[in-house]
Amino acid sequence: MGGKRNRKIGYRQIFLIICTAFWVFYPFIARVLVNKVSETEQQFFSTSEGYVIDILLYCKELALIGFIIFAFVYFLGERIFPDHPIKIDPNRLKRLKYPFIFIGGYALFSILSFIFSDYKDTALFGVNSEYEGFLVILGYVGLFLFALFFMKKEPNEDIGLRATDILKYGIIILCLIIGILSIIEVFWKPILEFEFMQDLISSEKTREIAHSLKNENFIGQISLTFNNPGFLGGFCALFIPVNFSISLEAKKIWRILAVIGTGMMGLSIFWSSSNVAIISLAISMPVLILCVIKKERKNKKPDFKSLLKSFSVTLGIAVFLIVLSKVLPTYSSRVRPEGGSSTSVSGQEVFRLKKAEIKNGELYLYSENDTLLCVSVDQDLLHKCYLDDVENNFSECLVFSDGKNEIQERTPAVVKATNIREAVNGFKFTDERYSAITIATDNLLLIMDLGYTGTVEFAITEKGIKAFGQKSNLLDEIPQPAVTGLESFYKFGTGRGYIWVQSLPVLKDSLLIGGGNGTFAFRFRQNEMVGLLNTHGSFKYVVDRPHNWYLQIACSDGVPALIFVLALFIWYLIRFIKRLGFRNKNDIEKTKTIISIEHFEIGLFAGLIGFMLCGFINDSCITVNPWFWILLGTAVAFF
Repeated sequence: MGGKRNRKIGYRQIFLIICTAFWVFYPFIARVLVNKVSETEQQFFSTSEGYVIDILLYCKELALIGFIIFAFVYFLGERIFPDHPIKIDPNRLKRLKYPFIFIGGYALFSILSFIFSDYKDTALFGVNSEYEGFLVILGYVGLFLFALFFMKKEPNEDIGLRATDILKYGIIILCLIIGILSIIEVFWKPILEFEFMQDLISSEKTREIAHSLKNENFIGQISLTFNNPGFLGGFCALFIPVNFSISLEAKKIWRILAVIGTGMMGLSIFWSSSNVAIISLAISMPVLILCVIKKERKNKKPDFKSLLKSFSVTLGIAVFLIVLSKVLPTYSSRVRPEGGSSTSVSGQEVFRLKKAEIKNGELYLYSENDTLLCVSVDQDLLHKCYLDDVENNFSECLVFSDGKNEIQERTPAVVKATNIREAVNGFKFTDERYSAITIATDNLLLIMDLGYTGTVEFAITEKGIKAFGQKSNLLDEIPQPAVTGLESFYKFGTGRGYIWVQSLPVLKDSLLIGGGNGTFAFRFRQNEMVGLLNTHGSFKYVVDRPHNWYLQIACSDGVPALIFVLALFIWYLIRFIKRLGFRNKNDIEKTKTIISIEHFEIGLFAGLIGFMLCGFINDSCITVNPWFWILLGTAVAFF
């Protein structure tokens, strides 16, 4: 990159420049769209007459599918072009047979999972909260193959503009853009709150929706156009090592730009507040440095000075920006944060549940210290409440007991407001056993504040107490956990442990073929009150994905699909380690190979490791994972 050879630009270089420009722009694709969702999705997700609003995901899915079609047409064209048809090298296919087998196996089981899915209407494009359906998985396979074919070393590459050089320029530009936008979002405001951006991503019909965009869910974090701070963190864990490695071999201005971009992304990953991304980076960067040192030690003139200089400047820029963000006013410091991630309100006592169930219309709430609160409906008093047009106080028809004796003594209290309703006047019991509980009624709605961040609601009916399910459907019973005995793992990974444990039945059903991409929410037991309250502080959640990339693959496409993906990853890691020469130190051929390895290869290795580690906490996401598959294909193409 940046050498003196003649930079010949042909039709393939033009094609790759177009492709790279597209992928530099891809993470920022946004469009306000109102989509009609399937009837199955309407049963699980809040919709307005079957419609949902999407800004960052569906448009990226369409862009990805469009790119794959474009690249495939070009690939065919290259091989049937009448003057200079390019043939596939059979020796290279043989040398890389295992990656082809592994990625083919992944694609095959994805196809089978879609064919046999009970939710084909959703599995094709994916559920509205992620838009990562069957077509996107085939798109990921296509991106891997695209990089494998087009990022390989050509025989006449010494006199032409290398494909990997084009990619490196794109990565430097992309990282600079991410860094600049992160600075804007940290110190000014989210980029999607700028009026000109809102006008840019909307049509006249959706302009009002666009102008109402607010960063209400991630105050104190940044997410840019990645849909979630965790996905931005994963992107940084992937690209920081890659961009840093480019700075070690780039020339002149590109080296300076790569260092600046990498340093600014230090601010990005810090303000994403993604712990797993930061931990992954703390592992991948030392790996990168050790690999570079090993490479340089085999050179006749090792260049450790460049490594030290680039690392020092990069770290200095990152530290400077992070310290600056702690000293100067930021967007989050000007906006008062609301709520929290803890399961209880700070300083408030909690009636922490061990079990909750409804039997024959009676509600039974058991605390962890075995205190029972039983709630039933006095039907005679309920009928009187119906007739009382003035008071209409349905709390009078409720009977509270500890399972043996009725609890009657009450004092006035207020049930806290939530993001969907205002505070409600209610009462507390004078009995100290229930001091953490505040109760109110709103017509036939029973509202209970148990001390968690969210309240719990039930319906008062002529058949007793009923729970609420999806779409506010009334349930005669409270759904119970699908798996018991592993409650101690619930809080791991900010509540991910709960999802992983309760995903085991879904995984069991996916031992051969998964249920299809985007169908996890339909197969997971929803509305399990106790587990959700104790891990998230609220049970008003639809668990739509497992928050673990590998578990996600297994549940969506089957355990064999996961085995193929892991086999591909492990194959690549082992091949790179052998290529770098960590085995058979006295092998002359391996020593020659070490010298031929580029810093870029080492950066890809470190970045891919970091992203694979993030996969244990993060799901696959259409905002980031396409780049992972491109870089993985590029890394394999070096072999």
